[in-house]
Amino acid sequence: MSTTEIGGLMQRQSTSCEWQRWLAALLLWCGLVLQAQATTAPTLINVYLYESPLTQAFFSANNAFYEPMKDRWKTYLRQSTNSFKEVTRTNLLAGLKPGVLVLGSAVLLDAQERKAIENFANSGGSLLITWGTGARDAKGRWTGYGFIESLLNMKVVGKVLVDDNELFVNTFGNGPISWGLPAGERIFLGEIAETPLRVQAPNLAARYFNWQRFPKPKNNNGAVAFHEQGASRRVYLGFSEASWDYDERSRLPKLLDSIMAWLQHEVVVTKTAWPHGDTSAQLLEMDTEAKFENALNFAKELDSADIKGTFYSLTSIALQNRDIVAQLAQKHEIGYHGEVHFGYKGKTEAAQAERLNLMASEMKNIMGSRATQDVTGFRAPTESWDATTEILLRQLGVRHHVADPASSEARLPFFSRSEPALLADQAIVVLPRTQMDDLNYLGLKLSTDKASELIGLDFDYLHEAGALGVLSVHSQNYGPQGLMTVLTPPYVKRLQAHRKDVWAASGAEIANWWRMRERVQFQDGKLMGDQFTFVVQAPGQVKGVTFMVTHASANTHVKQVLPVPSGLPQPEVMKLDAWRSALVFNQSLPPGSYTYKLGF
Repeated sequence: MSTTEIGGLMQRQSTSCEWQRWLAALLLWCGLVLQAQATTAPTLINVYLYESPLTQAFFSANNAFYEPMKDRWKTYLRQSTNSFKEVTRTNLLAGLKPGVLVLGSAVLLDAQERKAIENFANSGGSLLITWGTGARDAKGRWTGYGFIESLLNMKVVGKVLVDDNELFVNTFGNGPISWGLPAGERIFLGEIAETPLRVQAPNLAARYFNWQRFPKPKNNNGAVAFHEQGASRRVYLGFSEASWDYDERSRLPKLLDSIMAWLQHEVVVTKTAWPHGDTSAQLLEMDTEAKFENALNFAKELDSADIKGTFYSLTSIALQNRDIVAQLAQKHEIGYHGEVHFGYKGKTEAAQAERLNLMASEMKNIMGSRATQDVTGFRAPTESWDATTEILLRQLGVRHHVADPASSEARLPFFSRSEPALLADQAIVVLPRTQMDDLNYLGLKLSTDKASELIGLDFDYLHEAGALGVLSVHSQNYGPQGLMTVLTPPYVKRLQAHRKDVWAASGAEIANWWRMRERVQFQDGKLMGDQFTFVVQAPGQVKGVTFMVTHASANTHVKQVLPVPSGLPQPEVMKLDAWRSALVFNQSLPPGSYTYKLGF
């Protein structure tokens, strides 16, 4: 952060807390400068890029090009490491010192090369392997995927289904090798000659989906796998370097940064998406429209599990059901769903303002003074909204809205882009519905058993990715014979079974957390020595913020966390798996700078 940016930040703050915010910004700047210096310090880890002469010849003989694939790696490695070495077959066979060996789509490998690679890994070297490396022998004959399967403890189960448009990789958030990208980030791979490969593996960091993220069985859609064997760490990307050209937003380099840090046994600290060590979050909401009375049936299911849901209500119908709204409001959140069931997108500002003002007026008629304080959420009818809608909603006091699947490439909340100059505590929080809803299930004309299978898979995929799930149902589809009436109770029981790692909350609670989380300023990355520092901006009051620590090896974990200086709040340490621990600050943190020393 430059001094100009700090000055611009100060000008935008209210005068009552201007000095507190300036101090927090200054502390953050100092901490990030130190962290950046540590991050860019010279590394002793060797990074090797292998140039396969057999693969080069094979590609040329088939009128294809291997050189561009190597060039993509060269470009990335020049930008991300202080130095790397291009190694030849002679270098490889002579033996390489421990480090990271990149095998970029090295399809042809002879017996000596394979043995040298195995020796390198068995001696503690790390491997980054892509696509069909080693699938052919020295003469170009097909040998299968046994070489990479044995190295990665995985099974190649086929190619992606191009006809089903399963050409999108979705990454896991806060994973050991995928922490550089948000949960569920959707990355298009393009339709290329080198069709991506699907794998089964005990340890995955990403899966293939179609654009809609249709939840197909999870034993055959792994995209990125990792494995640790002794001192050797290994990562596999099921897609070739040719797919990088379709990554217009440059997400893959961030994924590669995370992968390289893990392969080099670096301790990494990241700020997680959810509070109190929870892995994922879930909003259960109802678009409360026709057959408004069915909302009570939905509320009963939520009450049985002590889950607070949100009822986005069509105000013209809610006016006719005041008693039901009053009952729902005792335990659940009431939100706006427009005044009539027509979308807003593309309408003039005047037309939208007239409708939204009427919506707010009708809600105030129903809930009285509580409407201003308690009704702060919105869900557009037919998921039809635009930037004008968001700006007008904020002016009416709306603090969050549930949006359509196209609103975000990730499966996490985000701040409205309609007014980019606004600070986080003022901007609307957008909750993208990336989960299938009842209209999707009904449109597919599925049997109850098949729909039950899909909704269960949807939950599993959201949870493993560390994402936000938004299960949306419509009141008219929640009658005694409704499909969602059958599917919801088992889904709620699933949430109950995951109380320790899934945060089920209302839309307002999730949005409030996302603002609170934003007050914690921290740059994800390598541990600075044995310490890490974060800054809590005013007004503070941040409770539950969690940091993930990725271990240097599967044999180590965080044993102690010492505040520097002593007297700072002490986090709870939770070991999540062989590669990660969570540091959970269950106390409410006031504004200030916080430094902690980690012991392993």
